[in-house]
Amino acid sequence: MLESFLSQHEAGPALLLALVFTLALTESLVVIGLLIPGIAGLVALTLLAAAEPVAPLWWWLAGACGALCGDGLSFHIGRFSRNGLHHWRIFRRHPQWLERGHHFFTRYGVMSIAIGRFIGPLRPLVPAVAGACDMPRRQFWWVNLLSSAAWSAAYLLPVYWFGREALERVPLWLLLSALGAATLLAFAVSWLINRYR
Repeated sequence: MLESFLSQHEAGPALLLALVFTLALTESLVVIGLLIPGIAGLVALTLLAAAEPVAPLWWWLAGACGALCGDGLSFHIGRFSRNGLHHWRIFRRHPQWLERGHHFFTRYGVMSIAIGRFIGPLRPLVPAVAGACDMPRRQFWWVNLLSSAAWSAAYLLPVYWFGREALERVPLWLLLSALGAATLLAFAVSWLINRYR
């Protein structure tokens, strides 16, 4: 797994910053963000960054830029696809996902971009729906910029500071092992719920 590879190979600050940018971007992408365990990976990377240590300002900035780019790509994919999103194979199999994103965007408008970023299943959907619904680009990018910065501060910095404190008492491998076990349990529960729904 990523956590054990990085802990064994002493990932430097530059690699960790590139990884948090990439993971924040991919977990915000339409469809892809629904399929990857982004938060677990971000927590693991943040614990590694706290152990390295990577400066918290750079950590926050890398995460914010990744989220900004991921939502931006999703928005422009939605603008390009328009009503074609409904014809994507994954949305034909799970039409309720797109319906939830559309309902959320219709209900909250511009603020759906900011609010949706903090709601896991909606995060990769709302920007694409906003693009498909012709939300003005300038309006989207302002909200995207501000909410990316807020998301990175709310999700990454507390884990970073917790990691700094925890690493003084608990070894990194134990923290990452506990996180890995929790991630596997979450996957198993999610799989069972989807299988027997």
